[in-house]
Amino acid sequence: MGTTILITLAVFLIVTLLLVALLLFAKAKLTPSGSVKIEINGEKTVEVDAGSTLLSTLSEAKIFLPSACGGGGTCAMCKCQVLEGGGDVLPTEVGHLTRTEQRENVRLACQVKVKQDLKIRVPDEVFSIKKFNCTVRSNDNVATFIKEFILDIDGGETLHFEAGGYIQIDIPPYELDYKTFDVAPEYRGDWDKFDMWRFVSKVDEDVTRAYSMANYPEERGIIML
Repeated sequence: MGTTILITLAVFLIVTLLLVALLLFAKAKLTPSGSVKIEINGEKTVEVDAGSTLLSTLSEAKIFLPSACGGGGTCAMCKCQVLEGGGDVLPTEVGHLTRTEQRENVRLACQVKVKQDLKIRVPDEVFSIKKFNCTVRSNDNVATFIKEFILDIDGGETLHFEAGGYIQIDIPPYELDYKTFDVAPEYRGDWDKFDMWRFVSKVDEDVTRAYSMANYPEERGIIML
């Protein structure tokens, strides 16, 4: 009986190790790795790591394509021309691209995987998009489940925008317990009623989210969401 159990465990362990080795081998062969070059508008070339989407790869290179959905493939705002190296248009892109755009190699940057050297073309105004560091001034309730989020722009910089504009916020991994929220007394009754304190928000990877700005363009030095 004891010998049978030992043999079974040994076989199980060997099979498991073989499967792990097979997965690692497949990952090494199928997952792009190393550095590739992206030529932008025939003028600028950046060297980046392969494996991520074109949208996030350009963002890491300080080139920020607009993306109201944060790279979810639903807003179709991150369009650019992929002249070489992008492969075929994916089914997730077809509904957002006209036939003319497809013929002109227009793609959604959030759906294009960087696997090899690329040649792309982006609108010139993209190069004027900046990334700001901010400090949270306040995050107060203005209704039971609605908050007014105010940020101070670091370094005295000014954000120029038109009414109705939006920003994208990079959110790092975090874990947040709702019990730690400072909810104003006039709203605590509803939070108690729905037992909102039991929830925990956890994010394991970087996330980008888009938010419309609530402040007017003449207000300097702050962002209100």
